[in-house]
Amino acid sequence: MNFLKMILDVMITPMCLICEKEVSYGICCNNCFFDLNKDFNDFDRTKSLGIAKAISVFVYSDRTKKLIESFKYNGFKKVGKFFAQLMAHKIENNKLLFKNEAIIVPIPTSKSRIRERGFDHTDFLANELSKLTNLKYKKLIFCKNYKISQTKVKDRWENSKDKFIGIDISEYKTYQIILIDDVITTGATMMSAIKVLNELGYNDIVCLSVAMKF
Repeated sequence: MNFLKMILDVMITPMCLICEKEVSYGICCNNCFFDLNKDFNDFDRTKSLGIAKAISVFVYSDRTKKLIESFKYNGFKKVGKFFAQLMAHKIENNKLLFKNEAIIVPIPTSKSRIRERGFDHTDFLANELSKLTNLKYKKLIFCKNYKISQTKVKDRWENSKDKFIGIDISEYKTYQIILIDDVITTGATMMSAIKVLNELGYNDIVCLSVAMKF
């Protein structure tokens, strides 16, 4: 895929993030680049998660797992930017699923995970994606240990029996919500987030991830 190669060529790391061989350019070697193309969700396969559909850039594999881990656990933010560009490409080329009036919403990460990793990986992806697509970005769901600030007191919060809480903002009810995560496996995390948002009246929800297990 020329689009993939164009992005990879401007991102330089001393070694391939998949096989760990030395590279002179890009974030992966030519062999891994060729193999990575096999993991593209080229036919835009989706998975139904309750009222929402989920779509991904890649089909989950050992190769995509290594790239995601280099971003999520090792802090290679250039890989996160690479993912965001591919996610933006997916949105721009799938107008049957994604609407022009949409809000990008990250799946929340717990404070302990953020402290452990040094950054919030889903928030990073969502912010980068917002810049690339010019779509609104808003945190609408939070982990249950999130402390409500004084600026949020006027808003109505919805508690789920699961691990998330959501915030009700009436002006956003007419927008499509694009939920962002790095990986969708069973879909349980996304389903918890969808449930909270749906209870608050957000009914048009699409899930977008870097990779997904089918």
